[in-house]
Amino acid sequence: MEYIAIIPARGGSKGIKDKNLQLVDGVSLLGRAINAANSIESISRVIVSTDSESIIEEAIAYDAEVHRRRHLTSSDSAKTIDVIKDIYGDMMLSDEVCILLQPTSPLRQVSDIEACINEYESNYPVNSVVSATLCEHHPYKVIVQDDTGEMVPIRQISDLEAPRQKLPKALRVNGAIYISSFKNLIKHDSFFCHPTRFFEMGEDESIDIDSYKDLERANSITKGKLL
Repeated sequence: MEYIAIIPARGGSKGIKDKNLQLVDGVSLLGRAINAANSIESISRVIVSTDSESIIEEAIAYDAEVHRRRHLTSSDSAKTIDVIKDIYGDMMLSDEVCILLQPTSPLRQVSDIEACINEYESNYPVNSVVSATLCEHHPYKVIVQDDTGEMVPIRQISDLEAPRQKLPKALRVNGAIYISSFKNLIKHDSFFCHPTRFFEMGEDESIDIDSYKDLERANSITKGKLL
C-alpha cells in the first residue's frame, strides 16, 4: 500500500497574514507538516498544493513536491476535496492512499499519523480514518430551535443537568488527519467514506490555528507554558 501525504496550503488567509508560514517553535506551520510526513517511512511522497510562490519556496526548502493550484481551487471558498481531484489527475496517480495533513494542526504528532495508518490497515472494515478529539462542550447539553420555533434540548431535558461523566463520549473532528484512497475520495466526493473510523487525539495536539491567539497558545504549549 502506497501512502502519499497531501498538504493543502493556500497563500491567502483572512484571520492571519501568511498563516501557513507562521512559526511554532521556530518552524513554519507548513514546515512542521512536511517534517512529520517525511519522517514516516510508509509515506512515499509529500505533495504541497498551493497558489503561493512563498509557500512553493518553503515547500521546496523542506523537501516536498509542489502542486500548483488552478484558479478555481485557490479561493477561500474552494473545497479541499476538489483540490484532491486536481492532484489525482495532474500528478497521474492511481491506487495510492491519501493522507491529508492540514498545516493548521501544528502540534499533531508523528505517532498520531502512524496510529491512523495502523487503524486504516486494521482488520476492521474501513474506507476512511479521520482524527478527532473530545468535545469541549458536550453536544447533549445543547438546545436547538425546532420546526415550530421552540427552543428544545437536542436529545432530552434531563441531559442538561446530567454530569458529563454520565453522558456518552462525544468527539469532534479536529481537522488534523484524514486517510482514504484517492479513488474512494473521488467516488464519494467526501473525506468520510463509509465505513469511517475515528482516531482520538489529545486536546493540545488538536489545536487548530485560526487566530493569533491560537498561534500564541501553540507556541506556549511547545515551550511548556500553558495559557
